[in-house]
Amino acid sequence: MPQLTALSVRNAKPGRHADGRGLYLLVKPTGARSWPLRVQVDGKRRDVGFDPVDTSSRAT
Repeated sequence: MPQLTALSVRNAKPGRHADGRGLYLLVKPTGARSWPLRVQVDGKRRDVGFDPVDTSSRAT
């Protein structure tokens, strides 16, 4: 079950915030946000990236 809410994503400070089962919210010092999924392939840890997060009030 997801741990991050829309409000917590919008207010998150820089860093990596776990949402569960390998999904993270990555907030950069510039405020840019993205959703990396951490997986293991052939014994090596990899991050698979998803689209950036739009936290503007106009986002649907």
